[in-house]
Amino acid sequence: MESTQGLPLEVRLSAYLDGQLPEAEVEEINAILAGDDEARVVYEKLKLGSEFGARAFDRMLQDPIPLDLVRNIKEAGRNEDDPSKLGFAAVPAAEIPANRRSAFWPQALSASLVIFLAGGAAGYLISEQKQTSFQAASNQFAPARTWLDDVAEYHRIYSRQARHLVEVPASESGHIVDWLSASTGVPFALPDLSAQKLTFEGARLLVAGGKPTAQLLYRDAENEIFAICFLQSEPVEGTTPLAESMRNDIGLVTWQKGKASYVVVGPSADPDLERIAEVVSANI
Repeated sequence: MESTQGLPLEVRLSAYLDGQLPEAEVEEINAILAGDDEARVVYEKLKLGSEFGARAFDRMLQDPIPLDLVRNIKEAGRNEDDPSKLGFAAVPAAEIPANRRSAFWPQALSASLVIFLAGGAAGYLISEQKQTSFQAASNQFAPARTWLDDVAEYHRIYSRQARHLVEVPASESGHIVDWLSASTGVPFALPDLSAQKLTFEGARLLVAGGKPTAQLLYRDAENEIFAICFLQSEPVEGTTPLAESMRNDIGLVTWQKGKASYVVVGPSADPDLERIAEVVSANI
């Protein structure tokens, strides 16, 4: 068994599949496959291609031989028995090179190997095409991701922060308004939600749907975190109706006004979430 050190990973994995590696390299490949996700993907594709090629070769051997080919083989055999039909004088058997009749077998073996490798390559390409087609089909039928998905994920992370809940604290309210208005392109006023028993904690700048997005964070008496997020969007006339949705345990109430989209985010079980959104919509 020859070493494959220094050769491309695909070559080494092919030799590994065929059992053609020294024991030390087998252990090395085992370690690579255990710790490298990409190597495992390549290995599985090569394995699938090899199995496909082997099955294709087996089926080829099981197929009936075409009648024309049988007739040609028989005709060639009769011609060999009668050299005069081949157009040259008979040669004494003693003068025929010893390796003449065995030369067919290396050629047949080489042809078989080429067919096997071609089948393996075809299997690899077919598996690659199937995976690409499956991913394309999955993307086609998967629901389109929106900025609200990003907002929900941010809220799930930041609502669990204690010391680092906000980027700029509530004590810098004036700076928050100037900073987020300039960053998002959406002018706004900080909503006072004290009547809803929510305390303003501060703000962050996010990226949602590929756009700069403001996040204003509030806390209630039970330490639950609520957020108001907004970004620039396609302009609409007036204000759209409030719309509720959920992302697992997170509730969202959304609307659009002018050239901005807004959402109030909080626990999905909170019965006052829509009422909070109504107050925000009227005052932001």
